[in-house]
Amino acid sequence: MKRVIAIALGVALALGCVLAYSVWRGETEVLAPIPGRVELERQALHAQLEQATQREAEIEKGFWNQPEKLQVLIESHQKRVAELEGNPAGSEIVAHDKGAITKLQNRIAAIAAARQAAAEAAAARAAAEAEAEAAEQNGAPDATKTP
Repeated sequence: MKRVIAIALGVALALGCVLAYSVWRGETEVLAPIPGRVELERQALHAQLEQATQREAEIEKGFWNQPEKLQVLIESHQKRVAELEGNPAGSEIVAHDKGAITKLQNRIAAIAAARQAAAEAAAARAAAEAEAEAAEQNGAPDATKTP
């Protein structure tokens, strides 16, 4: 009988030691959770976003003064937004694309404004030159020349 009690106490002591070690290890070791499928897909989409951002920056640099080419980039961003609109994991890419669309539209507007201003300046110069020629042909002294 004493033998059975000794064995039972030994087993209980061993289980207690295993339990204490498990609790101690659980408190001291940080266990990283295994990423699920959604997290893995989100990481893959983020990596794609980083690659796309680098590629788009190079393309934008080359086409920065060509509004026709920038419009093509806007269309590609809009296409990707349409593809990822319902995907919650793609929200980072959608936000990036919407920001890029706004930036490119602003650049196209700036180019158009600069071209408009250049055209108006050229028209004003042409009008001034035509007025100077007309005044010279009429024999009037040129107001821009000093005696």
